[in-house]
Amino acid sequence: MTIRIPKPNPADKFLKMIGKKRAVKLPTNMGKFGNHFQALGIKESFWTALFRPKNESLPEGTVDIFLVENLKEQ
Repeated sequence: MTIRIPKPNPADKFLKMIGKKRAVKLPTNMGKFGNHFQALGIKESFWTALFRPKNESLPEGTVDIFLVENLKEQ
């Protein structure tokens, strides 16, 4: 099973520069498809991310778009 997180674009980098996070919604119920499939995470709206307060956590079932880049650095 492979979950692909979209690559950050200039809008995502702008949000990161001002201290905001953009969420990527991960697919649910992945087990019903078996072991060999690919799924793509879906970005939330730029405007939703822009107007979310800095100290508010991301919605349930989402991850930060820069998660993959952060994992590569470790």
